[in-house]
This record gives sequence, structure tokens and C-alpha cells, in this order.
Amino acid sequence: MKCTTNREQLLEPLARAERMTGKNLTLPVLSCVLLRVTENTLTVTATNLEVGVEGSFTVKDAEDGVVAVSASVLTQVVNALPNGSSVTLETHDTSLVVAGAGGQAKLALQDESEYPALPQVNDGDTLELPAKAIITAIQSVSYCASTSTIKPELSSVFLHADGGTLTAVATDSFRLAEKKVPLKKAVTSDPILIPARSTVDLIKVLELADDMVTLSMNEHQLSVKLPGVYMTLRLVNGTFPDYTQIIPKEFVVEATMLRFDLERALRKAGIFSDQFNQTTLTLDPKKKVCSIHTAHASVGETTDAIDAVLEGDPLTIRFNQRYLMDALHSIEQDSVVVQFAGAAQPAIVRPVGDMSFLYLVMPMNR
Repeated sequence: MKCTTNREQLLEPLARAERMTGKNLTLPVLSCVLLRVTENTLTVTATNLEVGVEGSFTVKDAEDGVVAVSASVLTQVVNALPNGSSVTLETHDTSLVVAGAGGQAKLALQDESEYPALPQVNDGDTLELPAKAIITAIQSVSYCASTSTIKPELSSVFLHADGGTLTAVATDSFRLAEKKVPLKKAVTSDPILIPARSTVDLIKVLELADDMVTLSMNEHQLSVKLPGVYMTLRLVNGTFPDYTQIIPKEFVVEATMLRFDLERALRKAGIFSDQFNQTTLTLDPKKKVCSIHTAHASVGETTDAIDAVLEGDPLTIRFNQRYLMDALHSIEQDSVVVQFAGAAQPAIVRPVGDMSFLYLVMPMNR
């Protein structure tokens, strides 16, 4: 195998591929990238068996061949070359010689025949969606997914294109986020469950798209095709909970306030929160007071009153301070409305005037 390219052209797909490699005691070759030269095209492939990616681009002085080489070592060697420099990759016996900028490095090769092929999604649905819509939907909710793998459906992001709306939902059973993104062109497909740990890699690939991306999906796999890039990831097999059943329809008190004021008070409360991140909200519509109180036996305590428009009955309720803070990360509007269904019922956080985002958080009983 032999080819010549420039540092930047090689480094981008190489760095993207390296993120998906890792240590695997039963299949050490997964710590490698697969380099394949076919005619005048170099394809860089990596997979961890859950997510896989290929990047292809045109090279010069090409001789067909395929090798498997350490992803981290090759990335560091190429990264160390000067900007704009020419790079030649050529196999010699059991090594890959990387030559450029007047120097060279020899990298040990592994058995490329053990490298698994990336799955191809040849059946199921194929649709085109705006890349930005998918990114917005996933980023708005993915932080709510469970970090435990005991219930895989809770450690995933639910994604559903239904007519003119793309809906994403994630929950760990303590809080839930839902984001609806309007689509210019009506598209309908079966819902899919994307592992939350795979969404970072998916978003990095989607960010390469100028506009539309092609998605192919079946019961087990999702693939994304862009010019020069192919990505595939394993989907979660399971049924996402019917979350609409737990969203309250009636509320006892509602508070409208500036997002900055709520964020400032919650950030301060985090200094004094205990191991459970417990903070207490007191709402008194008659006195027009919304206060946040947090105490820690070995640190101290803090209380902040927030200017708010309150409607309803008085209520004192406890929440996880971090969960309330997370709700504000997906809200860009200046004002938020927090609706409380009762002392033992979940609360809803929304941006004022925007029904596309909903955040539900369960109270703490301690």
C-alpha cells in the first residue's frame, strides 16, 4: 500500500476515527484504524462495534492495499508534522512508514484480516433530514438519558420523525426532556432509540453536513451518509416508555421568572448543596415571593428570593439542584415558566412563548 496526501486532509478523518477506537482485550485490532487504498482513494475506517465511521478522500501516487495500524500512534505522528506538509504512507514488510517534513516514522502493523467490516443498512427506512434539526433535537435532551445500562431504553435518546416534526426525548426516570423541531418537508419513519453514549460521535459527523443528510435505519442499525463520510451505529432494541402519561395536565402554582435570575440562584445553591443536591423552593403567590433555600451541615446555608410572577396556591417543594440547572441549558429565551402540579408531583420547566421544549423533573421526598 502506498499513497501521498497532505497533513490536514489526512488528519481530519484520522482524528474522527481515533475517537471511536479503544482497548478491547478480546479484539486488540479495534485499537487500530484500517487504511485502505483503492485506485486513487484512501479510506480511513474505525469501529468499536457500537459505532463505526469511514472517511474517504482522493490521494496521489497510489498503490492499492490495506493495513491496520494503531490509531493513537498514527494520529500523533501526523499531528506532529508541520501545517501544510506532504505525507506519504507506504508499507515495508511489517511496518507502515509515515514520511513527511524531512523525517519518517515506522509504525507496527496488526493483522488487518481480523478487522470487522462496518454494517451496511440495506433494508428498512431511508430518509433525508436537515442535519441542524437532528443536532438541535439530540443536544436538547441527551443529558437526561440514564448513565446506567440496566435499562437500555433509558440510556438512549428517542428520535421520531412524524410528519412535519422531529421529536427527541430522553429520561432517566428522575427527569425528562422533550424537544420538537419543525421540519420544512414532511417526513415520517418508525421511532428509533440511539444510545446516549453514541450521540456525541453522531453529532460530530452531522456537523460536517451543509444541509441535508441521508439516514438509513432498520431494527438494529442506523447509518448516516455524507460526501466522503459514512457512519453506522448500533440502535437499542426496546420500547421507550410512554412518557406522555406522566406529564401533568393541571398545576397548583405557576412561576414566571428571568432565566438568568433562576440560574444565578441555583448556581449559588450548588455551593451549599449536600450529597443529594437537595434544594427547597418556596412559592407564595400572596406575598409574591419565590425563594430558593439550600443547607449543608458542614458548609452553611443560603436563601435567595427571585423576582417572579406567581399564580396559584402556596407551595414548598424540594428538588435536585443539578437537575433544575440542567433544564436551563436547553433554553435560550430570557424568561422561563415553572409549573408545579403539587408537593409530590413533577414540575414542568418551559421557555416562555415556546412550546417546542419541555423539561419534567421529579421532586425529592427527603
